[in-house]
Amino acid sequence: MGEGKRGKPAGELERLRIFEPLATEYFRMVELFKPGGGDAAPDSVEAERRHWVELFRAALLRKFIVRDEHVSLKLVVRALRLCNYSGDRNVAEGTEEVARLFTAEMVGDRPVLPGAAEERELFDDVLYGRLLHGDADRFHRSGWARDYARLSAVAAGRFDAERALRKALEVVRYGLAHELLRSPDVPAGHTGPPEAGS
Repeated sequence: MGEGKRGKPAGELERLRIFEPLATEYFRMVELFKPGGGDAAPDSVEAERRHWVELFRAALLRKFIVRDEHVSLKLVVRALRLCNYSGDRNVAEGTEEVARLFTAEMVGDRPVLPGAAEERELFDDVLYGRLLHGDADRFHRSGWARDYARLSAVAAGRFDAERALRKALEVVRYGLAHELLRSPDVPAGHTGPPEAGS
């Protein structure tokens, strides 16, 4: 299944220009809603608040880790490779580091532990049945959503992708700031920064 056409960026450079503010906003949200203090009592309002913040964080992270989302790390890596017209070493090496950090396990391709695929599917049931959509089938399967410990354990695996996301943001910012990225549609002999519409 390929990237959907609805709302698709006009090109690879636009993908990177959209990715940069979205990833910046994601990390700002993580910082703003970081839990303060020590542990919260299991049945406290603070524990419940932390649970919801964690769910929203996972929902916001989704667009960067699901394969066919327009700003998924998989597509951002492809865009960086295609747009690095100058062959800049920092962009190239940073891109390969993102590719190494963003593993297949993060998107559920190959579960590393027995039962991990089932846990990811259950977590998706919570996201699609309760947070992002009101999918009836998934809603009915997501009754375990009140099992905070189990939900947190699954969410923690998703947050491993933040290292790759942070590195991708660093590379894209560097490439855009130094005008090292250009649409792959620009002719090879073209010199200078990318055109505004590229």
